[in-house]
Amino acid sequence: MRELLIRIAVSVVGIPLIIFLILKGGVYFFALIMIISIAGQSELYVLIKSKSVNALKTPGIIAGVCILYMAGFGLNIYAVCLLLILIIFIFASEMFRNKGSAVLNIACSLLGIIYPVLFLAAFLILRMNIDKILPAGQDNAGGYFILTIFISVWICDTFAYFYGTKFGRNKLFERVSPKKSMEGAAAGLIGAVITFLAVNWLEIVHIPLPIAVISGLIVGILGQLGDLVESWFKRDVQIKDSSNILPGHGGILDRFDSLTFISPAFLILYLLWS
Repeated sequence: MRELLIRIAVSVVGIPLIIFLILKGGVYFFALIMIISIAGQSELYVLIKSKSVNALKTPGIIAGVCILYMAGFGLNIYAVCLLLILIIFIFASEMFRNKGSAVLNIACSLLGIIYPVLFLAAFLILRMNIDKILPAGQDNAGGYFILTIFISVWICDTFAYFYGTKFGRNKLFERVSPKKSMEGAAAGLIGAVITFLAVNWLEIVHIPLPIAVISGLIVGILGQLGDLVESWFKRDVQIKDSSNILPGHGGILDRFDSLTFISPAFLILYLLWS
């Protein structure tokens, strides 16, 4: 009961704050993605350390900040130079560290830069540019479109959990996540598509019907795949949560794994849509 109350309390504080930062956009949304990315990257490096791999955490995090800055505010010559210097340093420094496998250390250092940072950087590019292709005259349409993505992820997870718990019979991917079912995954997919269709029908955001359907499919399919990928990481190192930074919810990667995975897909959709 106590854990449930803590979980609810974190949600009551966290969800309105996230909504506020999404709708404000600009540096506010940048700060949100920066916190999620760097905290998630730090969690991943801790998971990697438990496998006796010595990734270069500090250079990896600084490189991640460079990528996020350029995604949010455009290419910057100094950020590009610093990023390249850090990548070179990650490779070259292994000759002097003598801490296990150089190949694994370098690979895992780069993994932390790609996942979650580079994935979520795609979301920053999307938020900063989405208004350019949405119909003119609708107040903060970009913010509401991004908020719809977040809400659809939450609804997808909720539908999948409750329907899967009640009616789940067939395992989705037992080797990775024994509790997830095909029935729950299907319910999550339907919930994600319904969310975007509702936004389209209510004209909260003026997006074409095909884009609404595709967006729902991205969340319902790739979002749940992202959940499985993060579950596989945790199973590989034999832990339940990526951290305990969010009381009652686990870690940043636990809460934002789906969002991380769908970010590149939504950027691709944006590029094709524009």
